[in-house]
Amino acid sequence: MEKRRTKWIGYLDLIDSFKLPGCPLCNRIKELSWGFLDSLFYEYVNDVGTRVKLIRAKGFCSWHAWMSTEIRNSDSGITIIYNHLLDIEIADLSKWAKARGYEGVRRKLKLRKNRGPLLSSWREKASCPVCINVKDHERWNGGMLLDFIDEEEFYQEFEKSSGICINHLIYIIQTFEKHPNLLLLVETQLKKYQTLSEELGELDRKRDYRFSNEPKGLEVDSWKRVIKQFTGEREIFGNEIDRRK
Repeated sequence: MEKRRTKWIGYLDLIDSFKLPGCPLCNRIKELSWGFLDSLFYEYVNDVGTRVKLIRAKGFCSWHAWMSTEIRNSDSGITIIYNHLLDIEIADLSKWAKARGYEGVRRKLKLRKNRGPLLSSWREKASCPVCINVKDHERWNGGMLLDFIDEEEFYQEFEKSSGICINHLIYIIQTFEKHPNLLLLVETQLKKYQTLSEELGELDRKRDYRFSNEPKGLEVDSWKRVIKQFTGEREIFGNEIDRRK
């Protein structure tokens, strides 16, 4: 078992996330992502280490790239970073195009020499540097949730929240299998899932014309909340379109 975490500012941030709709861990990821990007564009655009990471990762992932456009005054930093990245791609593609123009054996040899690095730079690219930073904090927040869920005040705040999504619950089970508070978390989540299931049942019941005139209650948006429980907050876990890896 890992050493119990201390109640630093992250503890208060986690409690604050309980007050937001949706999975608290997903919400922390969004908040942290915004903070990392804001800091990067404010003071690290020309930092050598940061630029090397971005080159290896081909920039940010789709989610963090689009999030970066919402950061105030990020246009200058985005211009500098992606102009550099684009120049690298232009150079690599130009080498490939030139090799393609050769004939015979020479063409084959040149293409082999330039195609390999071009494609491997994308196949083997590093992870988005913001995602890497956020992932470390995701583990920390998951561990903190377990460490303090047995304390009454913390538990009461968590109980009033939407609870964590199933994706994050499975992540915590896999990551902290031996934590003594794991069963308490799972049991608490089961109660939340059961309540949601009952609300979905009530929503479905009121779709019947015999009951359609009954007043709507908490079940009215349960169809959206169950999507969040299975997939997490929008964009946190990404899509599954890219099967090339």
